[in-house]
Amino acid sequence: KLFSVPVQGNTAGPVIARGIAAADADPEVDVIIVGRGGGSMEDLWCFNDRAVVEAIYNAHTPIISAVGHETDYTLCDYVADARGATPSHAAEMAVLP
Repeated sequence: KLFSVPVQGNTAGPVIARGIAAADADPEVDVIIVGRGGGSMEDLWCFNDRAVVEAIYNAHTPIISAVGHETDYTLCDYVADARGATPSHAAEMAVLP
């Protein structure tokens, strides 16, 4: 399933957090990837939002954080169950043994 949310901007954080909570509540979801391609640190800043970090921390479903490029780190990376270097790497992690 895809839970579409804005991944940039001042209001993105709370919307991302609600998307994570919705995915976590869905019994058909067995892993959540919080992902976004690269951008400036300002573009990625919503992934440092307290609401997003708390949503990841409180989720019961395993979460892979994959925000930006390999060298980018956000607070999501530190509370998620795993970190993918890129969104495509996170997808591989989710499906490959």
